[in-house]
Amino acid sequence: MYSKAHYALQYALPLSYGTHEETFQLLSSFAYILKQQNPGTITDLQCADDGKFLYFFMSLWSSIRGFRRCMRPVIAVDGTHLKGRFGGTMFVATAQDGNEQVYPIAFGYGDSENNNSWEWFLECLRGALGHIDDLVFISDRHASIEAGISKVFPYATHTICCWHFGENMKKRFHKKDVADIMDSAARSYSEIQYDHHMEELRKLHKGAYDYVIDAGPHKWSRVHCPQRRYRLMTINVAECINSCLKFARQLPLMTLAEFIRNMLQKWFHDRHTAAQSMRHRLTDAAHGVIQKRVEKCNYMTVNAVDWNIFSVKHKGKQWTVNLARKTCTCNKFQMDFLPCSHTLAAARERNLDFTSLCADYYKRETLIDVYSVPIMPVGHPSSWVVPSDIAAQVVLNPKTKRQSGRPIEGRHVSSSERTTTQSCRRCGQPGHHSRRCSNPPMVNEGPRTIVPDDYRRKCSICHTIGHNKQTCPQKDTSVE
Repeated sequence: MYSKAHYALQYALPLSYGTHEETFQLLSSFAYILKQQNPGTITDLQCADDGKFLYFFMSLWSSIRGFRRCMRPVIAVDGTHLKGRFGGTMFVATAQDGNEQVYPIAFGYGDSENNNSWEWFLECLRGALGHIDDLVFISDRHASIEAGISKVFPYATHTICCWHFGENMKKRFHKKDVADIMDSAARSYSEIQYDHHMEELRKLHKGAYDYVIDAGPHKWSRVHCPQRRYRLMTINVAECINSCLKFARQLPLMTLAEFIRNMLQKWFHDRHTAAQSMRHRLTDAAHGVIQKRVEKCNYMTVNAVDWNIFSVKHKGKQWTVNLARKTCTCNKFQMDFLPCSHTLAAARERNLDFTSLCADYYKRETLIDVYSVPIMPVGHPSSWVVPSDIAAQVVLNPKTKRQSGRPIEGRHVSSSERTTTQSCRRCGQPGHHSRRCSNPPMVNEGPRTIVPDDYRRKCSICHTIGHNKQTCPQKDTSVE
């Protein structure tokens, strides 16, 4: 039955989305039409000398413009496997807008995650974005990514995902606590907090402490990063893209590229409409963060030093806020470019509008500008008008093929993500087993309709449920 369903799916997919051979041949025409309909779009198609496909890169002009003008300079890069006939890998470069939404920048397609493919993808990305000041990359600890960034973006800062780093620690040391403490140290805004958590980790597990130190605190710690990571500590924005394309990753390559273009077209339209309807000067996400911090201001004591400098006290601690320089000794203000609760307390003392303290990244007008350029469709291939030299370009199937066996539908789940719950086979409730069950038996619709009441063992002396003959109170009486 499974084989029939599998073969039926393999038969239906080419009818709906085209064959792999056809779509590879149409890649050059698709790239031409895509750039005609969306001027400024960057594409790159690489083939071997014999015409076999090697790489394909796509970055829409709307994404390039929005990132360069209105986005925090932090890019998460990741790779994920393709599930089509010829396999391969999809490379993703993603950012996050001021409303904490996933913002795709570029996509690439190659044979696997190796040094050559990552270097090619990053070179295409540099060609699309140009030079970005204070640029930060976030990725997992893949050696090819680190080598490619250091070669192609020598001026950028490469950091690692705290979640992946924590998962590696759990596997290595078989303790969840070491990863939790590391994550707290990584997200610390001050060196005092960082040192406190690191000392806690050293006392708990010296080997884990040495492991994170050898990895380089500047790679995973916010406070030691040479550039600002803002509120981005993981590559979750890139993982979300992989999840959105779970079905599309089994489609032919050109169909997958068109699926991505159509998805971004809808995202840009819906987000532009939603941004225009926002009621605050900040984005909804930024406004929510500020409101939570404003609630803490009621319990703080503010003393003015001069017109711009304030001393803020709360729960026996003290911070110094400088409104002119937009700094606070807690370091949260200058690292996120969002005012902390201490800054908001000082701003309220001067009746200052807190939105003026926020960076433009988090403002509603900026979000509208990010999605102001729509992404245009390319139409059906039968309507394309392409120059003869482009249409005649030969693009053959790649040399790589998918491995035999059933393809993996989802990613491998780590041991720390697996949860096991014990369930009673008598009542079906979790948390206990049948020998300690005091609940009524469950009723099943099937051959075994009702579990009898005397399912549990009885005492062989007094025939009472709940104990055995070893603990029976009538044991001595029966012996006599």
